[in-house]
Amino acid sequence: MTSTRLALRTGAVAAGIVITVAATPAAAAGWPNDSFDLCPTTCAIGGTIGGVAWGNRTAEVQGSMTDIEGSGTTVFFEAYSGSVKIDSTTRTTPADKTEPFHFTIGDPDRVGGFDRLKIQVCQGRSTPAWCSRPVNADRDGVAEALSSL
Repeated sequence: MTSTRLALRTGAVAAGIVITVAATPAAAAGWPNDSFDLCPTTCAIGGTIGGVAWGNRTAEVQGSMTDIEGSGTTVFFEAYSGSVKIDSTTRTTPADKTEPFHFTIGDPDRVGGFDRLKIQVCQGRSTPAWCSRPVNADRDGVAEALSSL
């Protein structure tokens, strides 16, 4: 583990973030949780680490993001049911900061909910300069540890 990855993980622990969501209604749905650890191009400029607790129609996402480069970091989350995007959100941290996030994504009124969460982290807030490859967390019977490295 590089010192930068250690810094990202230490920042997540210091912020009081628990990567695995165990005591939530979403966790009771029966699908294993997924985790993610993404960097734009290199972890020397920042990144995000977190987890997804799947529910029947929504999912809880929590983690942290760090900006080391000084231009801000944005994480993009897009929820899909098959190929149809049903929800999306972003989380942004200012330059040279570590920020926690915790939110619910999905449509609680959509029967069947969503089955895929696309996650991508980019450096730079207004015009992303560097982005990770997108990764997909799937609501299935497999606990996934997703990484852009």
